[in-house]
Amino acid sequence: MGRKDSMSSLEAIRASIDDVDEKLVQLIEERAELVQSLIAIKGARGLTARIPEREEAIVNRLYQRHGQYFERDELQSIYRPIFDACVRMQLKK
Repeated sequence: MGRKDSMSSLEAIRASIDDVDEKLVQLIEERAELVQSLIAIKGARGLTARIPEREEAIVNRLYQRHGQYFERDELQSIYRPIFDACVRMQLKK
């Protein structure tokens, strides 16, 4: 494989990574829309915006399914800002 072939492969892989990044953000936005649906239900049931046990269960489930690529702490670091943003959205209402 020549240098030109490896560069085009590198560019193709980077373009694929960019596509995945776009999909990730779209999925995070979809998650935020679902959280918007939860706001009224949680309010009617008197539930707080943050439920640490639920957050812990999410991270644990993801770690059990995807632990071959990510350490549990890494998944928690990825999800903490998402959880924080979702709590912020709920508190604005």
